[in-house]
Amino acid sequence: METNTGSVLADYIDRATLAQQLRCTERSIARYENEPNGLPWLMVGGRKFYRISAVQAWLTKREHNPNPRRRTAA
Repeated sequence: METNTGSVLADYIDRATLAQQLRCTERSIARYENEPNGLPWLMVGGRKFYRISAVQAWLTKREHNPNPRRRTAA
């Protein structure tokens, strides 16, 4: 992908770049888009772009915390 420095798309990346950064396939990215509360995207000129801050927020929402230890009844 060409560099977007100074362009209106400077804060966005394309699907191939996102897949590379997340170490997954472009098909996985497409599946993430179709999940409930899925990955947000923007279509420009027939291509999908992803705002970096929106991807980071989406990842944060997907974080899981370990289950707390259950207390046993005394």
